[in-house]
Order: sequence, then C-alpha cells, then structure tokens
Amino acid sequence: MSHNRTLILLTDTIKYNDNSDSSSWSDMSFVKSESSEDDDEDDRLFFPLMHYLSRLRRKRLDEYLHMVDSWSDSEFKNRLRLSRKTAYTLIDELEKSGFIAQHKFGLKPLEPKLCFYIFLSFIANTEPLTPIATRFDISVSSAFRVIRRVVAWLLTKLNDVIKWPANYTEIQTTCDDFQTKTGISDVLGVIDCMHIKIEKPKNAAAYYNSKGYFSLILQATFDANMRFINVYCGEPGSSSAARVLRKSPLYQTACQNRERLLPQNTFLIGHSGYSSLPWLMGPFRESNRLTVQQREFNTLHASARIVSKKAFKLLKNRFKRVKYFAVYRNIAFIIDTVVAACILHNYCVSENDHFNLTDS
Repeated sequence: MSHNRTLILLTDTIKYNDNSDSSSWSDMSFVKSESSEDDDEDDRLFFPLMHYLSRLRRKRLDEYLHMVDSWSDSEFKNRLRLSRKTAYTLIDELEKSGFIAQHKFGLKPLEPKLCFYIFLSFIANTEPLTPIATRFDISVSSAFRVIRRVVAWLLTKLNDVIKWPANYTEIQTTCDDFQTKTGISDVLGVIDCMHIKIEKPKNAAAYYNSKGYFSLILQATFDANMRFINVYCGEPGSSSAARVLRKSPLYQTACQNRERLLPQNTFLIGHSGYSSLPWLMGPFRESNRLTVQQREFNTLHASARIVSKKAFKLLKNRFKRVKYFAVYRNIAFIIDTVVAACILHNYCVSENDHFNLTDS
C-alpha cells in the first residue's frame, strides 16, 4: 500500500484522515476494584487527588507559557525556529480550525497555543518525545496525539500554500525571477530530490540508499525564491531521481498536457540524473566537443540549481526533525510530517521569516 504524500497539481485537493486516536501508544487505564465498598473509598480519595493534580498540571503549563512569552524574539526563534509573528498567525488559524479537541475528561484541554508549541518543539529538534512530554508535563501518548493533530491540520493547507503558478501573471513573474537571478529565460522551476533518513523499516532493502543508510525521498520543485511549488514524498531511498519523477503526478501531467502545466515553452531545470525531456532541461554532458555557449549555459544551469540545494538545506536546518526520524517507523506519519515542514517553510517565505543557516 502506497503512503506517498503528493501535491495534486491544479485540480484535486488532498484529504487527510485523522487517525490520531489509533496511536500504538495507549493512555493510562484504571483497574476496577472487585469490592463496591472499596470503589466508594477509592472515589473519595481519587477525585480530590485528580482535582489537585489537574490544578498542579495547569499551573505548570501556565508557567511554561509565561516563560515562552518572556523569551526575547531572537530566543523564541532560536528555540522554536519560527518568528513570534509567524507562530502567532498560525496559532490563531489553528484555534479556529477545530482540530484541537475540546473535550475535558476531567481535565482542562490543552489550548491551541500550547499544542502548537509542542509541535514546534518536536519539528525543530531531533530529541526523543519523552523529554518534550516531560517539559510540557503531559504523557508521551498525549504529546504524540497533539503532534499528529497539528500535522493533520497543516496538511489541510497543502494546496493553498504549496501552489503551482496558475495564471499568466504568476508564470511570467516566476520566469522573470529566474532570469534575473540565473540569466536563463523561460524557467518555471528547479526540480530535485532529498533523502530523509529513517530507522530500518520492514521492507529494508527498498529503503537502503546508495549513501549507505535507510531513507525515503522528497521530490520538490522550487521557484526562484526557494518556495515549494510542488512536492511528492514517500518513494523508497533506493529509487533514482528519474524513477521518482516518473512515478509522480507531476510527470504524468507534464507528459499528457504540457501546455496546461508548462505553457509557452516554459520548462524545469534538473540535474544530469534526470532523463532528457522536452519540458525538463539538464546540463550538457561534459566533453571536449562542447561549444563556448554550451559551457556558459552549464555554468548558468549550475547557478540555477543552487536554489534547490539552499532550499533543502534551509528546510533541514530550520526543522531538524527532517534530518532524521529516529525511533519512528510509521512511514505514513514520517511522510506527513515532512510535508507539514514544507508547508511551514512556505509560510516562512511568505512572511519574510528568514532563517540564518550559520545560527542553526
């Protein structure tokens, strides 16, 4: 069964099924006493205790929120990888979304602000989930459930945030940006792949890549401003870039109706590992027979491809979880989290929320 997460170009909207309550981690349960008299006695002790623990937990969480609010803007960004302005914008949207459960079960539910901080703590680092849960004074299962719900919410924004240029004005603007930065005309995007390191999965051989570790692949197309305009994630690490492309909806759409996707002879730029296609231009093969113009084109081509290299580097350094999913073996969860990170990346680009790689 395929778990690939892809942006369906121009038409279909991806629907996300929230299976967060089916986590393999279970919440604590209580064993019934055989004696009803013991039950009554337990109740007299249990409910005051739960009330006390609930108040204590709320106090600790409120203290943590107060501590985060006391951070300077630079400290906030260094710890959570977003500017305070970007984070607050997303928190407001999350609060209105209804993705954070409002049930109480005897405890005051975690507010959206806290849930988003839990998710940012997870995506910004590679530390295990246990210290994150401890920091927020919640169970590991609760922390994982919160993360899955925030990821599910972000994925509902996929087709609104990661968008292919859809009209003449957007296409022309994108091409003009590339020509200004690279000197090549009619370029609509740069396509490339990145390996996401994972733990050894069940189908280990398929995920073992040429670099010597297990991975899945994120294929992405970028505009000149390092913004994702298309993503396709989930192919096993042993696949070549050309094979991943052939399996993606991007390839199918471009081959069947190029004018719809890449009108007016616009094209994509990709490295030499991609097959030669009418709408995908690689560099000229190095040889002594290359003309001066061809060598100049290769130089410009290489400068254009820097866009994808810098964007991938920025994604991994801003959201360090993308570097390596230790412990986690649920491929679908990993894919969804990677795509959620891509969505956050685009939010940051749109908000001019810059990130200095030297401080990562």
